[in-house]
Amino acid sequence: MKKGISKKSMILIASLLFMAIIIFSIQSCIKDNFQLNKLAKTDYTPNLAAPLIYSSITIQDLLNNSGHNGIVSVGSDNFCTIIYKGNLFSLLASDLITIPNQTPPAYSASLTAAQIASFPTSGTFTVAYSQTVNFNSGTVKIDSLIFKSGMLNISLNSSLKFSGQIAINIPSAKKNGVPFSQTLPFTYSGTVPVMTNANYDLSGYDVDMTLGGTTNNQFVVNYVLTITCNGTSPSITDMMTLNQSFSNLNFNKLFGDIGQLALSPTQDTVALSIFKNSLGLGTFTLVNPSAKVVISNSYGVPINATIAALNGFNPPATTYPITGYPTPLPILSPTFSQIGQILKDSFSLTNSNSNIVQVINNTPKFVIYKINSLSNPPSLPVQKNFVIDTSRFKVDLELDLPLYGTAKDFTLMDTLAFTMDSSISSNVVSALFRIYNSNGFPFDINMQAYFTDSLYHKLDSLIIPNQLILQSAIVSPTTGMVISPTQKTYDANVSQARFLHLKTSKHILLKAVAATTNGGNTNVKIYANYKLDVKLGVQVQIKTKI
Repeated sequence: MKKGISKKSMILIASLLFMAIIIFSIQSCIKDNFQLNKLAKTDYTPNLAAPLIYSSITIQDLLNNSGHNGIVSVGSDNFCTIIYKGNLFSLLASDLITIPNQTPPAYSASLTAAQIASFPTSGTFTVAYSQTVNFNSGTVKIDSLIFKSGMLNISLNSSLKFSGQIAINIPSAKKNGVPFSQTLPFTYSGTVPVMTNANYDLSGYDVDMTLGGTTNNQFVVNYVLTITCNGTSPSITDMMTLNQSFSNLNFNKLFGDIGQLALSPTQDTVALSIFKNSLGLGTFTLVNPSAKVVISNSYGVPINATIAALNGFNPPATTYPITGYPTPLPILSPTFSQIGQILKDSFSLTNSNSNIVQVINNTPKFVIYKINSLSNPPSLPVQKNFVIDTSRFKVDLELDLPLYGTAKDFTLMDTLAFTMDSSISSNVVSALFRIYNSNGFPFDINMQAYFTDSLYHKLDSLIIPNQLILQSAIVSPTTGMVISPTQKTYDANVSQARFLHLKTSKHILLKAVAATTNGGNTNVKIYANYKLDVKLGVQVQIKTKI
């Protein structure tokens, strides 16, 4: 494909055509005394015109530039609503309940006099021991738990001058229905103490800690010591010591009583990023904003929570207390048949049950909240608890902002690449920039076009400041919808000196500052099909010699 003709080539072609017309005209009228060298000294200033940019700006462009993380919901009638969703807090069970490493007391045992008296000279000799482990889980009372991860670490220190093994059994710890059972061998090689150790993975084991339904946080470890006889007799002073520890403990499921724990921060702040960036927002009022608070819970625990404070906040110290929320908060808790399920409840703050309209129209940049929450509160019936590692208690805030209201200093911006041919600028006598606007928004618009360098530093502007470039589009008095856009053409003359200053420009920044109809005092509705069309063209007068 052939490349398009450059601006430099266009100027050369135009100059040649213009010169050809002049020559043919002169040759037809003046056939004598024609001196070509005089023609070469004559200056001519032809005009060249070209379109520069075309931009069409919609409400989505405005909202995308405003830096919020909401979404624009467009109804079947094209009416726009901004929906902002943010999390106030979220508490995961694995963060709330942590199981520390366990180091039960060492278990020491020796052979009794009767056992020594019956000790054989060959074969094997077996002795059984048992230890009750007190499992430390803070204030949480555990009936049973399934380990997501965990290690049982066993070390043996024995002064018995025999080889053998120790069978380690935990009858109440089962995996796939099979109790925990491991064997730790040890070897006597002529010196004492005899030492050995091993580590066993507890992942997936379901451990009953009730001792048959009588208590909690306890289970029994059985040891069976088997000694290989070597013809000698043990001494009553010979001792076997077992040290055990539990490490890297994380639960998958936990049943029992987690006690009374705070499930939310006493006070916290969440940023409303939709109001954080002033670009595109200005000041506005909305007729029907609403806020919805969604409470999600998958803890199998009764929870009571109340809001002590809920305020919109603008730094440094302006607060807007929100009213209308219920006390206590509606919280559902799953039953044992609903393990793993997330139950949700919610409440809404509207212009009919709260002051949310006044708060939102102050564009708070933060929400400060203080929530008092307690698991297993005295006011609710006592029941067995369960949590899984993914159980979560959280509160989410959803703002629905239907774009129906008023606005002042509402800013729309667009940036377009722009490069000026250096061969043109050096020969320009003057330039006329023509801006054509078609306004489909119910806004009165002041507009400006800035030329900027590569770093977006402003070099010059086209429009005389503080004048209304476009009046509001025509709005139906019955529906509030735009029925016809308004148009206007604006011409900006640029001298040679100003034009030369634009030689380094790389971008054109279009900025429109709008207010709704009637100076921002009339409620209007915003629809997705509204747009502002801007066309910019230039006509330059170029000085050239033939």
